[in-house]
Amino acid sequence: MKSGMKAMKHGAITLAFAWLILTPVRGQVAVHVATTEEPNGLKCVHLASDAYETAALVMEWTFKPALEVERTGTGEAWARTLSAQWAADTVGTGLHCHWTVTPTGFEAQGDAASVVEWGALLLRGLRSPDSALWENVQATWIDGWDASYHVPSTVAERILRTEMFSLRHPYGERVLPSNIEAITASDVISHGAAYWHPNNGLLLLSSPLTLEGIPEPWTEILTDWPAREVKKPALPLPSRPRQIEAFIAESAGDSVHTAVGQLLRLKPNHPDALPMLLMTHHLDAASSGSCEVVLDAVASRLHFTVSGTASDAIGSIQALQEAMVGSTRSAPTKEALASWKRAAFEETTAALESPLAAAHLFIHRPKWFQAAADGEWNAFTASVRPNDIQRVAINYLRSENLQISVVGPLDSARAVAMAFADAQFLGLYDKNAEPLSPYGPVPDGMTALDVIRAHYDACGGEQAFAALKSCRREGTMEASGGMIMDVLAEEVYGVGHRTAISIDGRVMMENVVQPGEGRSLQMGRPRPMPEVEYRRYEPGLYAADMLALEERDLTAGLIGTYQRADGTEWVVELNRDGTRVQRLFFDARTHLLLRSEEHRTGPTGPVQVFVGYDEYQEFDGLQYATKITRLSNNQRMVLTLESVEPDARVDKSQFEWE
Repeated sequence: MKSGMKAMKHGAITLAFAWLILTPVRGQVAVHVATTEEPNGLKCVHLASDAYETAALVMEWTFKPALEVERTGTGEAWARTLSAQWAADTVGTGLHCHWTVTPTGFEAQGDAASVVEWGALLLRGLRSPDSALWENVQATWIDGWDASYHVPSTVAERILRTEMFSLRHPYGERVLPSNIEAITASDVISHGAAYWHPNNGLLLLSSPLTLEGIPEPWTEILTDWPAREVKKPALPLPSRPRQIEAFIAESAGDSVHTAVGQLLRLKPNHPDALPMLLMTHHLDAASSGSCEVVLDAVASRLHFTVSGTASDAIGSIQALQEAMVGSTRSAPTKEALASWKRAAFEETTAALESPLAAAHLFIHRPKWFQAAADGEWNAFTASVRPNDIQRVAINYLRSENLQISVVGPLDSARAVAMAFADAQFLGLYDKNAEPLSPYGPVPDGMTALDVIRAHYDACGGEQAFAALKSCRREGTMEASGGMIMDVLAEEVYGVGHRTAISIDGRVMMENVVQPGEGRSLQMGRPRPMPEVEYRRYEPGLYAADMLALEERDLTAGLIGTYQRADGTEWVVELNRDGTRVQRLFFDARTHLLLRSEEHRTGPTGPVQVFVGYDEYQEFDGLQYATKITRLSNNQRMVLTLESVEPDARVDKSQFEWE
């Protein structure tokens, strides 16, 4: 109770207090736990054990900072400045401790006999950071950036995080020297003032039993720290791919370094977290790499790494996939599950023996800490049965939606990537983890408009299309699973466009657009089209839609060439408001449009749409693709046009609505 008295004396009012002696099972470490909460909202925890010979001080913030878009890297700048200040403050003191600071907290470990002194020094520095240190910190950071940033395994991890979270998310930040140079001392101090508050922090001390609680000098430093409003940041929700995506970068040396990730919609306190973490032991053992599940309030994820040859990486990832699929198809045996629970228990109890590991266990897996420390592990894990493992695997594991980052010799990295991802889902990066264009150079003077006009000339002439007043197309659409639907598209250029999809003569869906607006009808029930949907049908208002760019608020650029095994393609990119809308690929020899790539936003997030244009045929002197294959979300739709009637008689009234 003495530590409680100290909290009362120096903190004015202790809002919450608990003292627990967790009784160990035979041969297990006994840990004493005391918790307090100060009036300013700071939560303090003291873990004490006669097994600890050193002391550890850990402080973490529960905030998840929104990314400072104009000042990428400010959180790390703050952490580096604080670390430099501590280094300066401990010079000549004789205190023995070492620390690590991150944008979301710090950990320190050192001599238990002097923990009161070195802990007070660190906390004073935290309360009053010295901005004068930033200039030297900045210079040192930039000087050492190349050596630290270009470690191949680090590059693989940065690429993976960029693709999983995007540059708009703090977990996907890419800090380059230009970002570091843009940060000012004022930015560093403002970052600390904006995010580091006592009322969103947790301070944890692990020490031998000789220390009775949170030391008085610490309490005096921390209790007058004013609480501030903690604002919930608006973080973008990372999107999950609908297929395997792979990204490669070239590095020197013979080894291939691979990082694999899958986002999980799983909160740390969700009941499914326990079976998921237990299953991780199986996934890790099934492959030669390292597999873990990171549970995070913002974005949990499965994370896997492996280094070695290309064949090592391919075999390890395949083994991981097989283990993931196997977990969804059958439940583990009772004996297997029991062994996973024992392995988790042994790892957890081993953590209790280290003051630093115990502190992290208490913060990140408090239920695990308590269950292991008080000898209730069997009761804690008893609710997890074999069928729970299978259910969780089915709900969360997606072996065909992994994101794979590979860094190594280019041919080896490409071999690993192409073993799992289709070519259209392969991205290229440089050693700075910045994306590279997959396309080659274009001839001097050639423009996107030249390529588009050449396409229409190959299809019958730009003027012939410009003279068209209307068109009717009829055909069938085959969906995945073999369903056949009839399709009728009619349009009067500049007036309206209508597409009707029918089954057995009954119209199931209609999409009608006029300039500037549209309507969708399902089973005769109309609804206004949102703009993103209207833009998909808007091309039907123009006979030569790729030449009506200004009318469609689009700009076009010729961004490169793509080399196929049997030829070359010109690549044209269409943008609206500075954002890519579509990429068009034209055959350099025939000038015909062969395929397109498009990024859309669907109900469940971004969707990539790939469209192929084949089997061009002539109708009244004009060429049209009669086989159009659309692939999105692993769903395939094939439209086969049986007739095309340029300048057909089309009833304009069908484009009207009340």
